[in-house]
Amino acid sequence: MGFAFLSKPRSSSLYSCRVNQVNPSWLRAVRISAFCIFLVIFVPMALMYASLLTHYDPEDSSSSRLWWAFPPFLLWFPYFWVFWRLRHITDAGRVKKALAQAVSWGSFGALCVSSGAVAVWMDKNWLTTVMMSILALFHFVLLASAIKTYYSMERSRGDLLILVARFVMIPLIAVPFAIVIPSSSFMAMDRHETGAADALRTINAAQAEYAKTHRDKGFASSLEELGPPPGAALIDETLANGRRYNYTITLNPTPPDTREHTSKYTLTARPQSYGYSGRRSFFSDESSVIRYTAANRDPTIHDRVLPWF
Repeated sequence: MGFAFLSKPRSSSLYSCRVNQVNPSWLRAVRISAFCIFLVIFVPMALMYASLLTHYDPEDSSSSRLWWAFPPFLLWFPYFWVFWRLRHITDAGRVKKALAQAVSWGSFGALCVSSGAVAVWMDKNWLTTVMMSILALFHFVLLASAIKTYYSMERSRGDLLILVARFVMIPLIAVPFAIVIPSSSFMAMDRHETGAADALRTINAAQAEYAKTHRDKGFASSLEELGPPPGAALIDETLANGRRYNYTITLNPTPPDTREHTSKYTLTARPQSYGYSGRRSFFSDESSVIRYTAANRDPTIHDRVLPWF
């Protein structure tokens, strides 16, 4: 009897009444918040996965990250499923299943993302904190609007079973990810490698600016000369000390000419712990082209060019 609303109703008028009771404003809020969460998860993960595919190197023993990156990429699916299922509301059972999905994943996501936002806030990673806070807000809106929508409908004893079934699915999906998939490891490594490559781009831009204002001298001969005063204040203090995440940045200028003018330099970025903080080493020079190798050695000008994205 508790599952009566899942079967074909005896009266079409009663059936329509049940569905028409749905509050359209709250239902719209459910769909919009679910779609926003889908985009916030899908777009960055898709770009990251595209980056991993682009950076695929047969020499790189970490190429297996292509496989490990794919299951977390699918975490957008429950939210897109909610958005898609609620495009038509002619079936009360369909609507309640979608709302149960929204409540379960909304509460789970709100808890996880809020905890993550607090963690990165304590690390003073402000940009990531803002992004995760926005994602957490979308989860809270999804949860609240789904509950409000449900209570605008006629309720049945079978609804609780539908909700419990959706909550049971979460650990069945999340626990294997947490145990089997070293997601935090490869994501942190990818972030460190991207940060190291971006650090070389920043230094290249700083060197170009330095050379414009020091035409008699040319390029800076050390990172300290590009850093905070008494340097040129073109890069931050951490980068001036040759560090970015767990990478060591080294600037090697060529010997100056007879006019004490430095016209060339090389930059390298090496992981402090190969295989843990990163597996790619990066090389650049005054051409601003970034090159990389996945082998455990110093990068050179003969290595592969790193795509911009």
